[in-house]
Amino acid sequence: MNKSVHSAGEFSAILNRERDRSDRTGQEFSMVVFEVGAGGRKSEAARILVPILAQRTRSTDDIGWLEDGRLAVALPHTPTDGAWKFVDHVRQAFDAPTPPPDCLVFSYPTAWIPQGEGERSPKSSESRSAPPAPDSFSHGIRSSRAEGADRGRPIEELETHFLHRMPAWKRAIDIAGSLFALVVLSPLLLLVALLLKVVSPGPLFFRQERIGYLGRVFTLWKFRTMHVNADTAVHRKYLQKLMRDGKEMVKLDNGKDPRIIPFGGILRATGIDELPQLLNVLLGEMSLVGPRPCLPYEAREYQSWQMRRFDAVPGLTGLWQVSGKNRTTFKEMMRLDIGYAKRRTFPLDVKIFLKTIPAIAQQVADRPPYRTPTAWAKGLSTILRVFTVVLAILTLNRFHR
Repeated sequence: MNKSVHSAGEFSAILNRERDRSDRTGQEFSMVVFEVGAGGRKSEAARILVPILAQRTRSTDDIGWLEDGRLAVALPHTPTDGAWKFVDHVRQAFDAPTPPPDCLVFSYPTAWIPQGEGERSPKSSESRSAPPAPDSFSHGIRSSRAEGADRGRPIEELETHFLHRMPAWKRAIDIAGSLFALVVLSPLLLLVALLLKVVSPGPLFFRQERIGYLGRVFTLWKFRTMHVNADTAVHRKYLQKLMRDGKEMVKLDNGKDPRIIPFGGILRATGIDELPQLLNVLLGEMSLVGPRPCLPYEAREYQSWQMRRFDAVPGLTGLWQVSGKNRTTFKEMMRLDIGYAKRRTFPLDVKIFLKTIPAIAQQVADRPPYRTPTAWAKGLSTILRVFTVVLAILTLNRFHR
């Protein structure tokens, strides 16, 4: 049987096609990756392996090269166990003086969403390797080593073969922009810190685990705007209701939320409480522009197609935030964020950045009046808005030079 071996570019397109198909149908597909060693397609292992794969694969399967010189097979409608059976058949047919090559199996989608105490993901499946690290669910892509593989040599994860890497220009702008903003905003950050110390006892910052790029867990920083030990179960139930009912995503604190400290609502409406996340941007955990990082318990409710949201590095502002935000439904938010992840471009980032200030102003204007009970609180809100607008103008002038 003659079967072509696809180039790295062609095989990448095949993987994305199968991922789209899996998201639509909910059926799992697997990729088997063979370590053919130095020389790649010219190696002795590859010369022996290619005819075996051509004989053992179905008409719906595809054989192709990865960019790093490894040989892979895409197996549609095949769960992890089925992929390992395929590996066993290939190993049995590998009649050569040298042993069969090491291999990995990646199955999609198998959610590695972080679980709470005593919880277990219903989508997880057994593997022949150690369980995943607790700080990642690896974007729903499962990996494992074949029995008899050289366990002393680590093999890197292959999630990026399903994704588009973060552009270099975007990371450069994130580093320069976050450093510039931290310097320029330092007086405002100090003012907010002093205000919080006066109005509420407790820590200045609030740290929380969030889900970022490829589903990796990181610690998000923000100014604390709620009382210490505030009940999060209220938000969890409210979010689940929004995801289920398809209603507009009006923020819970738009109402009379007793968990919010004095002036906390203003800081949240203007986004000033999020400014410490510039440190997350500087560390590479976030970007200036991208989807908002979600909570672990939110990610556990996602459907397979919604995992595409993690294809992009989370951001301080994003397409959803400037496209109606609290006036959109949960599914509309997902489509906007996934749309951004698929078409990240410099002009789009600039457009989102320019729309951010008007979006913040609209969000402040939409706040119920009873959340600003005194005239001087309203005055502070106005000052903060003016400061934000001036900062945006200065920043844009800096970029245009």
